[in-house]
Amino acid sequence: MNYILTDEDMKILFSRIKEEYDTYGTVEKEGDIVYEKVDGFESITFGRSRYAPKEFLIERNENVLNLPVQQKKAVFGVMSCDLKGFYVMDKQILGKDPFYTQRRQNTLFVNFPCNVECEGGFCSSFGGPLLDEFQIQVARDGDDFIVSASKEYEHLFDGFRKTGDEQIRKLRKNFLKNAKQLPVEGIENRIKWDSKLWKKYSSVCISCGACNYSCPTCYCFDLFDQDDGRIREWDSCILSGFTSTSAGNVRKELDERLRQRFYHKFVYYRKSQGEYLCTGCNRCTEDCPVDIDIKEVVTHDYSSE
Repeated sequence: MNYILTDEDMKILFSRIKEEYDTYGTVEKEGDIVYEKVDGFESITFGRSRYAPKEFLIERNENVLNLPVQQKKAVFGVMSCDLKGFYVMDKQILGKDPFYTQRRQNTLFVNFPCNVECEGGFCSSFGGPLLDEFQIQVARDGDDFIVSASKEYEHLFDGFRKTGDEQIRKLRKNFLKNAKQLPVEGIENRIKWDSKLWKKYSSVCISCGACNYSCPTCYCFDLFDQDDGRIREWDSCILSGFTSTSAGNVRKELDERLRQRFYHKFVYYRKSQGEYLCTGCNRCTEDCPVDIDIKEVVTHDYSSE
């Protein structure tokens, strides 16, 4: 169901949600947009966060021998590229990883779609910014908010003005008018195993792993025993030890590990789960100290090699 809310209505909606959930949101801090606990709608900053909010569901470091009870959380200000990441990861993790599953079931994400494409972003190539899957979606239209809610959350909107799909369609059309969509569809058939791109990237890559840590869809982890615990922590397929075993390392060379990163995103996950493991946020490119650009993987002319 869609609703038209004013700024005052949004404050009321926030207060209703706060009765059921611990509330978090995007706030500006030292020049960056980050997530913090917030007490009112007026505290929230509109804009994409410095880091993807996947830490709400996948902690950077945790003891997997202890599954704590999860508090209900509502997270405001999630951009659509980040929300899309959760729905993409759900296909692989939800129902299999008890930590992710319990947090997912106890977290309400209130996403704020962009009105204009952010610099470098290409979310429209993956169905953004107005998504078909959401919990509560808040789109700005002038001084109003066009808010869409899934059935589970419609009770929060009692007394608010309902509307149809017309404004949503208009907002989507206006966004796509100037969006730079990339030719993503079919990349799994065009990309080449022996492409020169992998050697080109490995000649400059410093194996820092920033691309994995900043990505809203990377979920790989390392697991090791520490004292009385078994620790799971974020890991990166770019790091040399990622595929190292007692029998040796199956991807000794950096170009092989870089190829694995992009094949996982654009080939393997597409074939196994029907989705690309990318949402067009462009954080990996922005955070890369040597300017490796994921968009080049999509637009590269593999047939010319």
